[in-house]
Amino acid sequence: MMNTKNELKYLLLIIIIFISACIETDIYLPAFPDMMVWFSASEGAIQSLLTWNFVGICISGPLYGPLSDAVGRKRPLMLALLVFLAGSIITLFAQSLDQMLVGRILQGLGSGGCFTLGTAIIFDAFQKERAIIALNNLNTIVPLIMAAAPMLGGFLNQSFGFRSNFLAIALFVLLSFLICLFFFDETLAEEKRNPVQLRSILRDFKLALTSLAFWQLTIVMSVLFAGYIAFLSGTSVLFVVEFGMSKSIFPLIQAVILGGWVAGSLLLERAIAKWGIPQIKKAGTVLSVAGGIILAIVSLVAPQDPYLLTSGVVLYAFGANWIIGLYFPEGMELLPHIKGVTASLLTSARLAIAALVLGVTSSLYNGTVYPLTAVVFGSVVIILPALFYYEKAKAALTTGSQPPH
Repeated sequence: MMNTKNELKYLLLIIIIFISACIETDIYLPAFPDMMVWFSASEGAIQSLLTWNFVGICISGPLYGPLSDAVGRKRPLMLALLVFLAGSIITLFAQSLDQMLVGRILQGLGSGGCFTLGTAIIFDAFQKERAIIALNNLNTIVPLIMAAAPMLGGFLNQSFGFRSNFLAIALFVLLSFLICLFFFDETLAEEKRNPVQLRSILRDFKLALTSLAFWQLTIVMSVLFAGYIAFLSGTSVLFVVEFGMSKSIFPLIQAVILGGWVAGSLLLERAIAKWGIPQIKKAGTVLSVAGGIILAIVSLVAPQDPYLLTSGVVLYAFGANWIIGLYFPEGMELLPHIKGVTASLLTSARLAIAALVLGVTSSLYNGTVYPLTAVVFGSVVIILPALFYYEKAKAALTTGSQPPH
């Protein structure tokens, strides 16, 4: 186990790696209406910037994971940050929506490396129990950054125009690159690396792809994330354009939704200590389902009240944090010898599903909250049987000490 000083060092480095990757999806959401006007684009076309960004992240995961298992984490991470920076520069100067899309895809290809490699680094640098604590710390700190991102984006958009959001992303990426270049030490020892062999890579992916337990947990985390991000991105146009909400107020609504996630993070460790992991898993599931039900009811009785609609999603986000916070480390430890592969698949699958859901939601956009409600409510319907069968199979193991495969 690494000493406290080294653990703190790696935790800070991972936070820095994640900052740019996190804010690039949230900081410019308040600028969607202004970007629609500047590019003369529809809501669906502007929202495709987010969808294609997720596509880039999905493509990157299976590339960075095996590569980092073979050559270590630092060199692929520096490559990812360079690609991320190139995409950020393109978005800053893009004169057409097509150019902006190219930049957003490159940003996705780069930020996907940040997510995948940052996750692998956690499990390199920390033992399993310490990794759970580190992830909870990240789940507390990173959402605070994400909560601040739309407020910062709203301020920048109103004060300097929408391009200032993309300038902020570029500066954060450049800072991350320089800090990692000079201060990041390799975490994957030489003896733990796997040579880049196509047959070996395909074998590792086959092992993960055929693990029922791995995919049960991956689907749960993916659909929860998809419901969350679909509501967050969809309301950027719905609340401002359709419901007439002030552009100065809307970032606060986004911050409240993210606040539900932050509250879950802050309370998770204390709740585990008091009630235990099994009970918190159940509580997180109940809270997410309750949030989806509340959103569905409000959509029927007050479909144009943004504050009541938001209340259900806050509860949903709180529960989702507990579910993901506990099941993510469990999913990573299902196949501990190929953490680069599992990290890439978890990241790619989560964002591939999110991209698909966002694309469908965008195509169904009709100026009402109903498509967004269907996504959130549908996610809680999916997670219930997936978690039930996963926990049932886990309990049925005779040893009681290993997760199901």
